[in-house]
Amino acid sequence: MAFSVKTYHHKEDLPPLEENKFFHSPSCFDWYAHIPAYRPLMLVAFNDERPVAALFAIIVRKNRLLHNSLFRRCIISQAPSFFGKNLPQIELFDLLITHLVQEVKHKVFLIRYENLGNAIFGYKGFRENQFFSVKWINICNSLQRKRKIWEQLSPSRKNQVNRAIKKGVRMEELLSEDDLPEIYKLIRNTNQKKIRRRFPPYAYFENFFHHYVKKGKGKILLTRYQGKIIGGAILGFEKRNSVVYCLYYWGKSKRYKSLYPTIFTLYSAMKRSEEEGFHYFDFMDVSFLHKNTGRSRFLLQFGGKQRATRRWYRFNWGLLNFFANRIYD
Repeated sequence: MAFSVKTYHHKEDLPPLEENKFFHSPSCFDWYAHIPAYRPLMLVAFNDERPVAALFAIIVRKNRLLHNSLFRRCIISQAPSFFGKNLPQIELFDLLITHLVQEVKHKVFLIRYENLGNAIFGYKGFRENQFFSVKWINICNSLQRKRKIWEQLSPSRKNQVNRAIKKGVRMEELLSEDDLPEIYKLIRNTNQKKIRRRFPPYAYFENFFHHYVKKGKGKILLTRYQGKIIGGAILGFEKRNSVVYCLYYWGKSKRYKSLYPTIFTLYSAMKRSEEEGFHYFDFMDVSFLHKNTGRSRFLLQFGGKQRATRRWYRFNWGLLNFFANRIYD
């Protein structure tokens, strides 16, 4: 087969594409629209004139005032979309990642590919384009076991959820954007130490509500106690593969420690996903492999399994990338 690749910077220019992957669909342009610090692009591979694969990427500016490529990063998440059966996926990915490097190598300082799941997917394409990898952990809960989510919880987690319910903690869906400013502030404040360097602007969540929540492609769940929001989760749906992606979760665990808001939120989010017929609840990348982090231990107590994956990086400064390859691989 003879394949070619084209780059698109606007949704209206795209050819007709299936929305079979949450992170690589035309809707992603709506999600990142009108955000000054984000520049979306999509690479589409063609067999003659028929689209056979698509890769969505974001160029993120890390500094509001400085626009030099040194302060820009290109970020990609999950494996690309493939349109059709019996396609040479490795060959197509190699073509897409090579084209991406040529497209952004003078525009960004770093390319980062994350959440691939399969540790060896795309290995050839990454190596040929001088990427280096860092071993990572992914945690995913199966929602289709004979044991329900409740039965997969550790005994201590069951007790904590029961205590929260008895004290009047409840979960609800966000149906109006009136609470969005408060939610944004809560996520930013409760996750400040973990994500302060890459926390997206308010428009990111506003766009998600309008283009995903309102169209049934995602949900924003809120944990309330006596009318106050004390936790929540933002979920994205990949219905074709029956996967729920946990994009963000938070809880006011210091002020409402005895109510276990984070634990109640995650259990309730998984329970709702299970009731709606989804098969997997994916926390995606969690931490470095072999790193004894509290987050991975915490999430595994909800019955999920961890598996080794990789994050792939490429510096667009040749000498720096050369030494990084020597150090990490």
